[in-house]
Amino acid sequence: MKSPLRFIRVLSAAVALCTATAFVGTPSPADATIVKRLTVSEMARRADVVVLGRVVGQTATWNPERTRIHTLTELLVGESLKGGARTGETLTIRQLGGTLDGLVQTVPGNARFAVGEEVVVFLDKDEAQPLHYVIGMAQGKFAVQRSGPAVQAMQDTSDLAFVRPGASGALVPVEAGPASPVDGGLEALKRTVRAAAATP
Repeated sequence: MKSPLRFIRVLSAAVALCTATAFVGTPSPADATIVKRLTVSEMARRADVVVLGRVVGQTATWNPERTRIHTLTELLVGESLKGGARTGETLTIRQLGGTLDGLVQTVPGNARFAVGEEVVVFLDKDEAQPLHYVIGMAQGKFAVQRSGPAVQAMQDTSDLAFVRPGASGALVPVEAGPASPVDGGLEALKRTVRAAAATP
């Protein structure tokens, strides 16, 4: 399990490389954060908690030194796919970046949440405090859309640039596309998570 301090250090490196802490508006494609491409199965195996839930609140706070903004997203659990979260329980997700006191601190590639949104999220659990962290940045969040004949799960990784180990072991770029639905919709995503979580 990754510690929250390591998680913060990783994000800090991404911020430094991508000038993501500039107090500006929406980042340009050139500001994309470079991460390893993860499959749903890989994220499910790495995650402590995977849930289907609804965003019920968001709060931005300063760190003690008032040098970084963190956003706390409250997620009401509707269904646990891994990790034993209880239906009706509220999980708190912490992310670097946010809007506070007239300032906007952005991290390109972060998962973006909106109050009222239904999502599936892949999370690391902080054992020292009641917080969770999204795995793989935007890769670890799927927005649920129920407007069509089939319920879709959409992944938006447009602010990420991907790499994967090549045949020689060196990292090679992987083409990233726009927001896209999971093949087979929400039920297929849930089946994949459960199957991967059950694999030793």
